[in-house]
Amino acid sequence: MGIVEETEVPRHRTFVAATEIKGSKILTVKDEELGKIKEVMIDSERGRIAYVVFACDCFLGMKCKYFAIPWGALEASRGDYILHVDKEAFKTEEGLDKDVWTLNHNDLAKVYEQYNLPPYGGV
Repeated sequence: MGIVEETEVPRHRTFVAATEIKGSKILTVKDEELGKIKEVMIDSERGRIAYVVFACDCFLGMKCKYFAIPWGALEASRGDYILHVDKEAFKTEEGLDKDVWTLNHNDLAKVYEQYNLPPYGGV
């Protein structure tokens, strides 16, 4: 009986396939589109999402810019995700290389700090 209780999943948890997250919009709190999630970066040692990579400014003929966003900075909303930043927040920021989206521990710590989140996994 104790084993069953320990393996039951609480009803309030939501599980989503990474393929459903990819392509989702990232919006501001004002419902303005910032971009779309291009990749979900999973920490294979801890078994959880560390961050997502999203593409910004991929419209109106502009060159796409890619950014790492901590998973904890996003709020799920009707199949999309809300990020509490101003729409102009990424205009002057330097993004990730278009072909290299992996981060080392120092870079990941900086990204988490930028969003006022505790360091990921104690990095």
